[in-house]
Amino acid sequence: MDRQDIETLVRRWTEAIAGGRVELFDELLSTDVLDRSGPTPAKGVESFKARVGAVRAAFADIQIVVEDLIVEGDAIAWRWTLTGTHTGPFAGLAATGRRATLRGVNFQRLKSERVAEHWTLVDVFGALQSLRS
Repeated sequence: MDRQDIETLVRRWTEAIAGGRVELFDELLSTDVLDRSGPTPAKGVESFKARVGAVRAAFADIQIVVEDLIVEGDAIAWRWTLTGTHTGPFAGLAATGRRATLRGVNFQRLKSERVAEHWTLVDVFGALQSLRS
C-alpha cells in the first residue's frame, strides 16, 4: 500500500469509531486479524466492534484527530487524540458530563491492504485524572 492508501485506511478507521460505523471494520481488517490490545490476544473482527460500542457508550460527540502517522514497510503507527463528552461509565468512573480527552497510539501490521495485526495503547490514567479534577 502506498502512503495515500494508508492515510485513507486510518481516516476510515477513525470514522468507524467517531461515527459508530462498525461495518467499516469488515473492510479494514483481515477476517483473522489478531488484536493484541488486551490482556490476551483476540482473533477476528468482533473485538474491534465491541470496543467501539464500549467507547461510544462512554462518550458522545466523539472527534478523533490523527496527530502522527509513521509508515515502515507493512507496519504503521499512528498517534491519536479522541475527545468527547463523558456520558457513560468509563474505566469504573460514572458519567461526569464533562469533555474528556483520550490519547493513544495504534501499531498495526498490514497484509493484503488490510490490518492483520493490531495493538492499541491508551492513556486511560490521564483521561481519568482529568475527569476527576
